[in-house]
Amino acid sequence: MTDASLPEAAPLSPAESRTLDALFDRIFPPGGDGTPGAVKIGAADYVRAALAGPYAGFVAEYRAVLSALDAAAAGDYAAAAEAVQDDILAAFEAGTLPGLPQNPDRSAFDLIWRHLREGLFCDPAHGGNRNAAGWALIGFPGAQFGYTAEDQQAGRRITRAPQPMAQLPQDARLPDAPETTDATGPVEAPDVLIVGGGAVGSFMAHRLVQAGKTVVILEAGGRRSGREHAMDELSATAFRNIGGAEKFNDEVPTWRLRPGQPARRAVMSQGLETALGGNSIAWGAVAMRFYEDDFRVRSATVAKYGEDSIPADSTLADWPMSYADLEPYYDTAERLLGVSGHAGGKATFGRRNRGNPFEGPRSRPYAMPALRTSGLGQMFADAAESCGYHPFPLPAAILTAPYEGRHACTYCSFCSRFGCHVDAKASAQNTVLPKALASGRLTVLTGARVMEILTEEGRASGVAFLSRDGQRHVQKARTVVVATYAFENTRLLLLSRDDAHPQGLGNTYGQVGRHYLTRQQPSVHAVFDTPVNRFIGPTAQAMAVADLSCDHFDHTGLGFIRGGRIAAFNQYLPIEASGVLPPDVPRYGRAWRDFFVGAYARTAMLFIDPEILPSDNNRLDLDPEVKDAHGRPVVRITFDVGENEKKMIPYVQDRAVQIAEKMGAVRIWRRPVLTGPISTHDTGGTRMGDDPRTSVTDGFGRVHDTPGLVVVGGSSFVSLPPVNPALTILALSLRAADGILADQAADAEVAA
Repeated sequence: MTDASLPEAAPLSPAESRTLDALFDRIFPPGGDGTPGAVKIGAADYVRAALAGPYAGFVAEYRAVLSALDAAAAGDYAAAAEAVQDDILAAFEAGTLPGLPQNPDRSAFDLIWRHLREGLFCDPAHGGNRNAAGWALIGFPGAQFGYTAEDQQAGRRITRAPQPMAQLPQDARLPDAPETTDATGPVEAPDVLIVGGGAVGSFMAHRLVQAGKTVVILEAGGRRSGREHAMDELSATAFRNIGGAEKFNDEVPTWRLRPGQPARRAVMSQGLETALGGNSIAWGAVAMRFYEDDFRVRSATVAKYGEDSIPADSTLADWPMSYADLEPYYDTAERLLGVSGHAGGKATFGRRNRGNPFEGPRSRPYAMPALRTSGLGQMFADAAESCGYHPFPLPAAILTAPYEGRHACTYCSFCSRFGCHVDAKASAQNTVLPKALASGRLTVLTGARVMEILTEEGRASGVAFLSRDGQRHVQKARTVVVATYAFENTRLLLLSRDDAHPQGLGNTYGQVGRHYLTRQQPSVHAVFDTPVNRFIGPTAQAMAVADLSCDHFDHTGLGFIRGGRIAAFNQYLPIEASGVLPPDVPRYGRAWRDFFVGAYARTAMLFIDPEILPSDNNRLDLDPEVKDAHGRPVVRITFDVGENEKKMIPYVQDRAVQIAEKMGAVRIWRRPVLTGPISTHDTGGTRMGDDPRTSVTDGFGRVHDTPGLVVVGGSSFVSLPPVNPALTILALSLRAADGILADQAADAEVAA
């Protein structure tokens, strides 16, 4: 970029812009074969434009970094010799360069490296990746409608020209967003008021209106069609998290390992969607049931291994229900979603058993066959079987055949964190929400941010919410349901207080916020000699083994209990993938460039979902220092993995490495045991149970100390098995809806 081409009121001066170009071409230099570096690909132009727009808040930080680089190079980083530039860059990456801006939540290099990667590999519509040069360099075909089974064969080189979103055929039948009302005030008191318009609240509303109840949903965000972010990695990325712009991005939790330590904002963690549909737009759609022994995890472990097998600091407990209690609700949730899969366990339904052999009993088969097996998936299955394991395709809420007006999966590259361009992936918008609205008994108020739950004489009576104009309103209801994410479920209870509940609703015994659990992702990465094209197909198009999960293997003498699932997932998009590096590859320079350019199409991940035990250490509370824009404390996460996991995870990783070796990997590395907070599998905080002294709600979500208040969602979990939690969350919400129906029927009988 020449000085003359800089726009008026450019965020960087010509001299700063020259330094930025020099920095970017040292982080991602041109190739020795004449292939372009960062500047020619357009990464620096992308950042300059972003600093004048969505990243304007980072201009001061950029200027400070560029000034520090120049100062270290006698006033002109761009004019320095390459060796000098690289020495300065190493100090910048290490955080030791004098003059760098200090941020307690992340380093300046983390921010700029992230922005650089966006400029290299985003869709050209965003101003980077000029002429799709970044995609061409690594062999990524961009936005494609879909791929064939032949395209997914292992060893096949994809030769399609990279295609930006602008070249996709426009579908004139894109759905409208569900009909909602922008909140300007309360409406007539319904039978049930639900806080949160994600999948949990939508599924519950569908169940309730079917039974004739009137329901109001209060949703803090705006209305959405459910196809948001389709085929656009940058808009869907957790870093930008456009889906959380109306709420979550302003209230990102803080995190510390232990009580007494300072907490920092978890800004580089997973983002959450806080608009209509919630995370059901962004989820990966693995729809798997818990196992039978997951509901009696403590008693089954003690019976087999003795009381001493439970770690001393663990608060592991049984669930207040059995698998059999929840099975009908699992079945209903699967039908509403449209789940593909192969029945396992003993229930083959006349078919060859290709499913999970550890699966619990089912009342009927899946609605349709599983997603097809990719070449990578077959490599994994063959290797796992040779190790004595029992591979199976993960069940997914993704259609493999037309279903209730929705299209079957086309196996594109964009699924987890993306709205589906053909509605093959289930969301609240393309399943239950339109049906519930069509009943005429559901009202959805968007732009309604709930601030607290209100009580009258100790009973929940409604909520106070803010409309978009900042006005406070009170919405009354017979029953109040809190159906947000684990963080907000917990925060709302702690912030809602009355004379009978001075520490927050549900918190008579100090249980609100305790027993927090989040998924860790200690995956094993593997590089092969030939392409495996992991970028093709949905994340949930995966083969997995559960032999090392739960208590599916003998733990005698191992020094730990429970285990983890291993799966070969698809979807590997370049912005995120460019940050996946072996420990001996730096985050800058020719070593990074050459590794990623050469390995992108040849890299796979064996994803490990370990079971993290609840413990006394791990909890959620209100941060005493960090506030959101409304002056309310954000959630503070206290979380670390326990000694049990520090022994168990390496054991499972060893077996994943063995599978990768059998698959023919030529390079393997492991992620750390602790991978951080916020995983979209965050659970606990309002644990359910029969004893009010050790739990917040009963098995139907009724808050023990506050009649008329129900809490549903992952916050209710007692434990977090090595299984994606979404299907269990939905099943629990349907069961809780039946509890509300029974309670209101009983109240009506008493009144009569």
